[in-house]
Amino acid sequence: MAKLVVVFLVFGLAHSSLKAQELTWHDPLSGDFTVVEGQGWENIAYNRLPDSAREVVRGPVWGLSQNAAGLQLRFTTGASEIKVEFTPGPRLSMPHMPSTGVSGLDLYAKNEAGKWMWVRGKYHFATDSVSYSFITPGNPAGDKEYLLYLPLYNSLSDLKIGVEETNDFAFIPKREEPPIVVYGTSIAQGACASRPGMAWTNIVGRTLGVPMVNLAFSGNGRLEPEVLAYVKAIDARVFVLDCLPNLGPWGGFTEEMVKDKILQSVKAVKAAHPATPVLLVAHAGYSDGWIDMDRKSAYTNLNAWTESCFQELKESGLQGLYFLSYEDIGMGNDDFVDGTHPTDLGMQRYADAYVKKFREIFNK
Repeated sequence: MAKLVVVFLVFGLAHSSLKAQELTWHDPLSGDFTVVEGQGWENIAYNRLPDSAREVVRGPVWGLSQNAAGLQLRFTTGASEIKVEFTPGPRLSMPHMPSTGVSGLDLYAKNEAGKWMWVRGKYHFATDSVSYSFITPGNPAGDKEYLLYLPLYNSLSDLKIGVEETNDFAFIPKREEPPIVVYGTSIAQGACASRPGMAWTNIVGRTLGVPMVNLAFSGNGRLEPEVLAYVKAIDARVFVLDCLPNLGPWGGFTEEMVKDKILQSVKAVKAAHPATPVLLVAHAGYSDGWIDMDRKSAYTNLNAWTESCFQELKESGLQGLYFLSYEDIGMGNDDFVDGTHPTDLGMQRYADAYVKKFREIFNK
């Protein structure tokens, strides 16, 4: 009996090895056209800022720009099994955010009605490799369009997508239409979504069917001219300035400093893109604001100063400026992981508010 078990084990391993050898692997960076979507520049691998930014922006911003937040790949295949492998950066997870969000992937497939449907994947995380296997045994025959989100808080390299060699596979070129460009903080980068598809920027992109460029930098969204130079270099459909959570009193920012940053940032973007809408976004608050008066005064002051700047800019005759308020976002007490960053429920609430505001802007 022991020999029989060994035979079956050896056969199983050989069969698995054979199956692995039968996969054809596809590299998104090796084609004749650009397929990585969510970037404002081409030929920057899986980064979010071009190499020129290394000597221009602060070190923490440059480091965070290597995180693949908001980046995505689209492709078609009729395969019933899709495997993805890549080499991750050093941090697989964080205390308040799981590996599936920090370093994970997320796959969606478009159904017959044109709706994006989530595809469950089996995953393996290691310091030198992350792999996903997406299996849909009951998948109807025929090629389908897929959307693969890349990690929110990790860098990656050597990414490849494998399907059985008998299956066809083709990457879809990135869309050329102007994207919604978001300059923000950790919340916009994706903290603390359980998986990439639940980051509010990605939810908005799926819901509206528009490309998004995520230039949010955790703890470092400070409306800095050096970063804004890259933000406004993109031909955008809308510019979103959502940096208030990183401009609080704990960072040494005074009312005068915050107002100056807001006014100068909006004017700089509008000077470069007079016809492009700019959306100023309020601080969504903290779940413990009802009991911690310092925390409450921090976000209520920031919001009051921002609304004051908004009114000043509007009264000066500036056109195409919009405001997403604290009340518009409407975060609830159970929408937070740690009192600051959203749960998936909180991310959906953010996305719903943004979608409503974007539809208002687009219909103008």
